[in-house]
Amino acid sequence: MSVYICPVCGKPLNRVDKTMRCENNHSYDISAKGYVNLLGPGKIERGDDADMVAARRRFLNSGSYDALRNALCEVLSNIPFDTLLDAGCGEGYYTKKLCDSFDKTEIYGLDISKKAAEKASALCKAANICVASAYRMPYADGSFDCILNVFSPLAADEYIRVLKKGGHLVMAAPLPEHLSELKRIVYDKVNIKSMKDTDIEGFFLVSEKQIIYPMQLDTALLKDLFTMTPYYHKTSYEDKVKLDSVASLTVTAAFTVFDYIKD
Repeated sequence: MSVYICPVCGKPLNRVDKTMRCENNHSYDISAKGYVNLLGPGKIERGDDADMVAARRRFLNSGSYDALRNALCEVLSNIPFDTLLDAGCGEGYYTKKLCDSFDKTEIYGLDISKKAAEKASALCKAANICVASAYRMPYADGSFDCILNVFSPLAADEYIRVLKKGGHLVMAAPLPEHLSELKRIVYDKVNIKSMKDTDIEGFFLVSEKQIIYPMQLDTALLKDLFTMTPYYHKTSYEDKVKLDSVASLTVTAAFTVFDYIKD
């Protein structure tokens, strides 16, 4: 039985050949790459552009975040689940690891960026990938045993809706010192913010684990790392080109992995 619902009327969506269709005859073509666009008519895609997606793929393929990916899988290995949603799956770096590590599980991925969904669907053949907003997810109530969120917006109300009772939310968030050396190169003044409150209404925090390690990055990887961050489009050209003169830099990777249970 499909977990998808129509973004127009909310009725169940079922696959008919290469189309997803509901009883009201709203239909959505499954692309040649394997993903389906369920953002909904009239909705504007504001996700990562092609340059950001390409930069993220190059950086992640360098292995620089493998320690985080392995830590996430370690936490997930202690959770019983048959269905898992990677909410904000990007180009599929974490999703692919999930498919390889939990091959008996139904894996779903959602991202608002069509460019990212294309890459994720091509990389993760076993996953069910769609284009949609995390704040209006095209899934039925209580569809998932677990949701993974890696640096994505926190759509807590939607998570509560699509998670089963007792379902888990596993989330990775940056610590204040994350990428501090990179920020000091680019910006004249850097404000290190304190850690945000870890309470999420509707969830109970089970555990948290910090992962902190140095990354030795050359100019190309530094620029890819910066391009894939939210800071990139908010930074002036003059500040961006400061990275061109840095041959190598040790940058701190610092994350917390949280495991929550839906109350």
